[in-house]
Amino acid sequence: MSRVLLAPDVTVRRVTQPPGDHFFGYYEKTPWSPDGTKLLGMRAGFRDRQPTPEDELELGLIDPEGLKPFEPFATTKAWCWQQGTMLQWLPGTADRVVYNRRQAGRFAGVAHDLATGKRRELGRAVYAVDPVGRYAIGLNFARLATQRPGYGYEGVADAWASDAAPAEDGVWRIDLDSGGAELVLSLADIVELDSDASMVGQKHWLNHAQINTDGSRVAVLHRWQPLEGPRQTRLVTLAPDGSEARVIWGARLVSHYDWRCPDEILVWGGAPAAANAFWRVSDAGAEPRRFAADVLTEDGHCSYSPDRTWIANDTYPDEQNLRRLMIVRTADGLRVDLAAFHAPPEFDGPLRVDLHPRWNRDGTALCIDSVHEGTRQMYTVDLRPALAAAAAIPVEAVGDA
Repeated sequence: MSRVLLAPDVTVRRVTQPPGDHFFGYYEKTPWSPDGTKLLGMRAGFRDRQPTPEDELELGLIDPEGLKPFEPFATTKAWCWQQGTMLQWLPGTADRVVYNRRQAGRFAGVAHDLATGKRRELGRAVYAVDPVGRYAIGLNFARLATQRPGYGYEGVADAWASDAAPAEDGVWRIDLDSGGAELVLSLADIVELDSDASMVGQKHWLNHAQINTDGSRVAVLHRWQPLEGPRQTRLVTLAPDGSEARVIWGARLVSHYDWRCPDEILVWGGAPAAANAFWRVSDAGAEPRRFAADVLTEDGHCSYSPDRTWIANDTYPDEQNLRRLMIVRTADGLRVDLAAFHAPPEFDGPLRVDLHPRWNRDGTALCIDSVHEGTRQMYTVDLRPALAAAAAIPVEAVGDA
């Protein structure tokens, strides 16, 4: 039975100000510094078109109270609207961040010490960072720019553009101490995993890599576009050295996901092999299980709270052009609706401004991007009243939610 609570006293605070459009990007990284006193963010000088190779993005620090001006510390020409430049804190550090840049005709990651100003180039562009801080995973952002506009970077040609599934490109492991990069699993090898006729002769690419909660496994979306019909997607996991690669969700519809623990992923997926829903998918061979299907009825940017007791999620615009923000209790699927934000229809396709809810480090607030006031800006959402209201509602004995 559906249980939906309308949260009381939700405080939404804008923490960035015009001029300029500010955003953070994707949803499974936290912009909050380890001590919670700063947010990472990015500032662009336009909002109504795709970035060109010459458009520069400013990277900076933001006051979580919204009382201080944006404090820039770097610029980059390797960025996109949906995922920014993969700006994120390096685990185990108080002042070091990582992001991507275009230099000398290539995309590469940069480890930047904000306290000293020192920068160190990494061997490949970074997508995801090990939560322990030992390594990062890199993908081909030039290939993404042609295959999935809005997710790749402009200004560098894909070296394997003419190869449908290159053996020299795929998942890259980047050592965060040395900066060296190694190809650990090629696109050619990924295509060979449970291959079928629909893959033959089609151009393949990778998107949305994410590392599990203890750094022992990596997930990545494998995609291709057949000559007829919708884009195809599989969820592939592998060890950080590329071994033990396997397809754990091959239903051909896979969208947003987040690791719950070292061996389980929450993923929106479905047709044609299963119903479109959020599924708890095992990386250890257990059967997939639907999660909160009565209250989570559409795709969204899902992420677990730090203690894994809540899931933040959002929606795409509805018939009133509203994007809705919610949290869902993992124990029983109780949904708490937080707020709705107008999505101007001119911000669509690669220009869209998804809420992309991101948790703070103690699970009491979210940070979102939104354009409901006419420009891209960053906002924080205080969850404490909502969590208190939900705590008064007993957990239903529903077994596996």
